[in-house]
Amino acid sequence: MSGYLPIIYVRGYAGSEGAVEATVNLPYYGFNQGSTQVRTGPDGDPDFFIFESPLVRLMKDHGYADIFARVDDDGAVRLLNGEDERYREQGFPPRSLWVYRYYDRSSERVGDGKRDDIETLGKNLGLLLDFVLRETGARQVHLVAHSMGGLVCRSLIQRVLKKNAPKRVARLFTYASPHRGIHFRRGLGFLTNVRDLLGLNDSDTFGPVRMRQYLGFPRDWDERRLHEIGNHFPVERVFSLIGTNHSDYNLARLAVGPGSDGLVQMDHAYVHGSSRAFVYRSHSGPMGIVNSEEGYQNLQRFLFGDTSVKIDLEGLRLEDGLRRDEDLRFLLVEATVLIRGEEVVMTDQREEHGSALTVGARDLEQGHETLFRTYLARSRRPSSRERYSHFQIRLRLLPHYVRERRVLKDRHYRGEHLFQDTLTVGIRDTDGGEGRLVRASWTALDSDLPGAGTRHPRSDDIRFELKSRHLQSGALVLRVRDESGEAQS
Repeated sequence: MSGYLPIIYVRGYAGSEGAVEATVNLPYYGFNQGSTQVRTGPDGDPDFFIFESPLVRLMKDHGYADIFARVDDDGAVRLLNGEDERYREQGFPPRSLWVYRYYDRSSERVGDGKRDDIETLGKNLGLLLDFVLRETGARQVHLVAHSMGGLVCRSLIQRVLKKNAPKRVARLFTYASPHRGIHFRRGLGFLTNVRDLLGLNDSDTFGPVRMRQYLGFPRDWDERRLHEIGNHFPVERVFSLIGTNHSDYNLARLAVGPGSDGLVQMDHAYVHGSSRAFVYRSHSGPMGIVNSEEGYQNLQRFLFGDTSVKIDLEGLRLEDGLRRDEDLRFLLVEATVLIRGEEVVMTDQREEHGSALTVGARDLEQGHETLFRTYLARSRRPSSRERYSHFQIRLRLLPHYVRERRVLKDRHYRGEHLFQDTLTVGIRDTDGGEGRLVRASWTALDSDLPGAGTRHPRSDDIRFELKSRHLQSGALVLRVRDESGEAQS
């Protein structure tokens, strides 16, 4: 854990002038918007589930104070709502949440109506970051961003701070950011070309030409690698939250289509090598990804968790009959991770959401794939008396038969699986700090695994074999790491 450092929130793109004015009218630029859902209550009747918003929860759960700031034309940081005078006397708290109000300058009502390009937004974010560090006395900040805000943060890291970024930024969390740009669905590619040619309201920000410029890549940089953050920042300090519900986003869902959050394609919505979570949420709106409990739980645990568990699938070898079947080309890996005591899933990759991981049927015999990195926090356990942090991994492997680029649906029953089981794990530190105590069980086996409850050195990987008549071998490997220290410079 990097500790309770200042957080700077960077919002996403506002296209039209009306959208800019609506954004300026929101004090917290939308970070205060929550949601209300209906779930089944204890009597079977509909019951409300209210999520107040990430901003309110950071205040209530972690004691953060809100501060509004923008950067003027002369580069000076200006605090709004009288906060400058209030905090000058008592000092700025490190546990503060700064709302970077960069659209104020673009407003015709409170600014000059001119848009700043991302290079300018990234540079001004750097000025705000310097101000926050100086005034709070903190060594680093956390950056939290939605949509285009993630690209502003990357411009700061990759173009402005460069090698100094790890010293000044502790962690970067992005909601639905188009790290590889925004492209329209097959058959509508001409719309992408028109957007990038005209650049109306800086919409070419999401095309490869402009992305190479403000992310500091060469002009001939492969656009398939635009989501790389390079040597500027450790990818283990980045978390990418990916939405999988395209149907609840009305603005562009027909142009972008399935396999997206309604605006950003799933395979474009992450920094290469970063921790990733998939949640059934749309890009924004009432069912949006920012105003979701799923998003908040991933956010708070990534920023403040004391233990991370990387979940890898490796050494997966099918039984000989399946290995010889040339039509069995791919496996779909469905993975759902839950933490005990929470009402939502941390990640949920499913075939019906279009988010299941697709791997070659024989690709993992010698290699591995990371399914998820979950973050655990002793302070968030359901009971203060509980010594373990418990979580579940629900794993399912589905066959995908393909011949001449056509899926052979008659080769299997829908939902037929090669493996399906749930692994429940409890992890805690030992009193002496020499290792970890781990207990775990597969649901289907209904018994503790060999080695459960024994001491595991911190450097060891914890391996759990997959048992199925369709598999010769395979394992889930949990790679546990202590996150309780300060972020390294």
